[in-house]
Amino acid sequence: MKITTTRFGEISVTDDRIIEMKGGILGFEHLKRYIMLIHDEKTPFLWFQSVEDGATAFVVVNSQLIKTDYEPLINDGDVGRLGIDDVADVILMAIVTIRSNPLMITANLRAPIVINARKKLAAQLVLDDPELPIQYDIADNKKKAEEIASGDSATEKIGKLSSTVSP
Repeated sequence: MKITTTRFGEISVTDDRIIEMKGGILGFEHLKRYIMLIHDEKTPFLWFQSVEDGATAFVVVNSQLIKTDYEPLINDGDVGRLGIDDVADVILMAIVTIRSNPLMITANLRAPIVINARKKLAAQLVLDDPELPIQYDIADNKKKAEEIASGDSATEKIGKLSSTVSP
């Protein structure tokens, strides 16, 4: 199928790349189908593009790339809702906010998008952990993220879910 987006124009989407949201993203609960797009392979940032609304897309990043010890507790109800049988199938993505100052980039680690890569099911979970920041400063932790970005198995799983679009 083809979808028309405001950022990338018309793009082809195959059904095997579509991720179904269980519950939607906060404020966008009515949108249930997304794809991950790689816009620039030189950065860890991807686009989580709605298939249903070409104007809706979120910049996301693999949470474990920016915070290597990020291992949030996901309750049994959410594990069941997403059909998670194996932790190896889980990808944790954080929605990124880019401020007017491009060095001020933050990620929401309190409400990750949890993806079951095998079943292509996802949900944004608001975690009840006050230690997890809503505005995690990516720039302050950039060097650490760059050091580990080259050998991450989650990045490989993301690659299997995502499509590349031309800038």
